[in-house]
Amino acid sequence: MNIEVAYQKAEIAVAIEKKSVTMEDISTVTTEGLGRVFQFLADQNIQMAGAPYLVYKNGNADFTQFDVEMGIPVLEEAAVSGEFFMSKTCEGKAVCGTHKGAYKDIEPLYMAMMQYIAENSLESTGLYYEFYINDPADTPESELLTSVVFPVKE
Repeated sequence: MNIEVAYQKAEIAVAIEKKSVTMEDISTVTTEGLGRVFQFLADQNIQMAGAPYLVYKNGNADFTQFDVEMGIPVLEEAAVSGEFFMSKTCEGKAVCGTHKGAYKDIEPLYMAMMQYIAENSLESTGLYYEFYINDPADTPESELLTSVVFPVKE
């Protein structure tokens, strides 16, 4: 498991959000949410500029419920309305790791990254990003790649 500190460059993105999502519902919420963003980009003829992402925000104390943002980086600002808004991905210092395999098996990477933060006296911003590097529609589950990014305070 390779965990490192890297500096992230922010990307603009079209996104939507959902409040109070439980971990039991995260897979369905993410699939449906990113599906709506993909459809919006297609309908508006907007080109993707990076990997789709999910960011966990405002988690409760036991990490069982979060507000989430689901987005897709784009090349330029877009006219958005309704549930869609313009956002930016994280920028600055972050602890990063990559998970290979099923999304449901990502927890050990999260635990190792949290341990890395503690052992290296870093302070999390409280945001947790997952960038989905390849498409589950045409990638075997064992080959799925997820880049996990924990922004930390500088």
